[in-house]
Amino acid sequence: MRISLLFPGFIVFLFFYSCTYLRETPSYREAELQERRAARARAAAPETANFYAEYSRILGYSLNGNENPDLLREVAGWLGTPYRYGGTTKAGADCSGFAKTVYLKVYDINLERVTVNMAQNSRRISKRNLREGDLVFFRINGRRISHVGIYLSNNKFIHASTSRGVIVNDLDENYYSRNFAFGGRVQR
Repeated sequence: MRISLLFPGFIVFLFFYSCTYLRETPSYREAELQERRAARARAAAPETANFYAEYSRILGYSLNGNENPDLLREVAGWLGTPYRYGGTTKAGADCSGFAKTVYLKVYDINLERVTVNMAQNSRRISKRNLREGDLVFFRINGRRISHVGIYLSNNKFIHASTSRGVIVNDLDENYYSRNFAFGGRVQR
């Protein structure tokens, strides 16, 4: 008689245990996480559209809507920063100081301080394979790599120009197209 009383309790225990077990399986958890992410994305869609419209205006070109918001916020804050040889702050920065500081803030990566060393420590990428956040290197003064910028999207890059400070330019502009050396991808 005691066994017959324990049996229904055992069945109930197994039922609840199996449900808990199923909820802990990776596929169940992943589906649950994906649904939560999708719901957040749907709720944020109007906010996201406004964000990309505003940063398109600030940066001066049409964004795709897929760019890294952290990168966009950071580089937009640098626009207009004057060029200062050896500088690494918004009070004044040179090209490598600008790239180094942005990379540290956005990607938590501590790049080399000198442009040539940045080029040596990144994987070469052709112009057509550039992705957001890749470094772009130029040979401004002859054969040596002497200038660096950060690729954004739509053929645009941001850099510290000696004459105009931190600005956005197009890689196909005559001056930059003529002096482009290669892209560099840093392991992130």
